[in-house]
Amino acid sequence: MLPLLALCGLGCSVTATDYSSDADIGSTHGLITVERSQTENSIEPARASAFAGFVRTPPEVDANAVMRLAGFGLDLPAVGQCAQVNRDRDPSVPLSPLGRIEFLDAGDVTLRTANTSAALATRAFPAVTDLIAGVVYTTRDRSAEPLPAGMNYALSTSGGVLRPFSVNANAPALLSGVTVGTTPLAELSSVATHAPLALAWNRGLPGDWVYVEFATKDSSATTRCTFRDDAGAGVVRAGTLSANGAGELSLHRVHSETFTSGGVDAGEVRFDFEQSANVEFSD
Repeated sequence: MLPLLALCGLGCSVTATDYSSDADIGSTHGLITVERSQTENSIEPARASAFAGFVRTPPEVDANAVMRLAGFGLDLPAVGQCAQVNRDRDPSVPLSPLGRIEFLDAGDVTLRTANTSAALATRAFPAVTDLIAGVVYTTRDRSAEPLPAGMNYALSTSGGVLRPFSVNANAPALLSGVTVGTTPLAELSSVATHAPLALAWNRGLPGDWVYVEFATKDSSATTRCTFRDDAGAGVVRAGTLSANGAGELSLHRVHSETFTSGGVDAGEVRFDFEQSANVEFSD
């Protein structure tokens, strides 16, 4: 799955960037995401997408809350913990001040690596509330070729409301050596929910995360668990999962870098690279 617009309001969360507001005039915040998805036991090709959004918030509004409300947050359980995904709007987000929230025009937005280039398309913000408006930027399709792993990315803007700027970030490698129990992910077909589930992968960078998601095909149950990437392993306790029937098990490597540039007071570039398997859940 590519949860670019997923709204996830889990109570205990890992937050990549602290979007703090200036006490007097508010501030401008940027979020750039690159997501890749590959189903290991399927003939479907890899998919990928990129997103960029720049939002101005008044001093009394927490930009983290705005990103979650708009559907661009990534809220995860604390490291070593699991939680069910809550796709309802977070009731703690105050709506009354949000009449001043706008996603800003940044002109032409282009994402490049050493070998690829992708011009992001301007999209009218798909409003979840009349209190948020403006434009965001996304790739035109889900082709994976322009968005490789393990490369340096440069995003540049031509201006618009913001001053022109460019920002660089390093994408992580794809997860490798993934096993569930003793079974390679590409060979996985079933998951027993009544027993502990041991996960392993080739270690990544300190400070990065791996989260595993268990989701039924009908979306009636979704559970996430978060682990340190450099641990190379994690265990999901018995009884954590409530899923039954056909579904998907996915592992995501998440790498995040912060930036300040071009009138953006606090920015984040976030990579979320997923590898999954279609499975049958049983208790």
